[in-house]
Amino acid sequence: MSTLRKEEKDELYESSEILIFEAGELVVKSGTPVHNLYFIKSGIVELSLNRDSKKQALNLLFQGDFIGINCVYSTSSYRFSAKALTECEIEIINRDIFSDLLQRNKDFAMAFIQYISMVNENFLNWHMKLKEKNSAGALAFLICEFQKSLNQIAFEIPLTRQDMARIIGFSKESVLKNLAEFRKDGIIESLGKQITILDSKRLKDIAQHG
Repeated sequence: MSTLRKEEKDELYESSEILIFEAGELVVKSGTPVHNLYFIKSGIVELSLNRDSKKQALNLLFQGDFIGINCVYSTSSYRFSAKALTECEIEIINRDIFSDLLQRNKDFAMAFIQYISMVNENFLNWHMKLKEKNSAGALAFLICEFQKSLNQIAFEIPLTRQDMARIIGFSKESVLKNLAEFRKDGIIESLGKQITILDSKRLKDIAQHG
């Protein structure tokens, strides 16, 4: 957005709307026509896809991310759902005005292309890294993603143990076992959904090599 001139920013933001979504609410429902862009001003959102009556996690999005930005110009409707995991403040931006600004401002258009490339790269990295890891490595990777995005060593992961297992692709029992081992080894403290990282280096090593 820094490539927009002041009058262009004013035009974009004056046409936008900010909505608050409670934890558990759908921000975007699968099949919704693509008329707007959704920007996360605060909160955490899960993208998921329903396949064969099973919910498959696609990604987690945090403050400063757009929801489904990589498919805004490639499909007529969203093929995924986006659910608020925490209370979320979402800025809804009119796609037509956004598109008009892309045509009028070449620097903005180039920055948008670069951003789309980064989003796609991060999406592929997320899935490739999870597929390559054992259960301990995948869980450590998930915890590290929260630490990196929230920029804190103590935070709440707004997921049940079953949800954590679904997202990383392992069983609930493996999540419980690995959390217990992380606590025993002095890597984290955990109480319910609250996590405190005690040894960030060891956790990152497990996330990278596990």
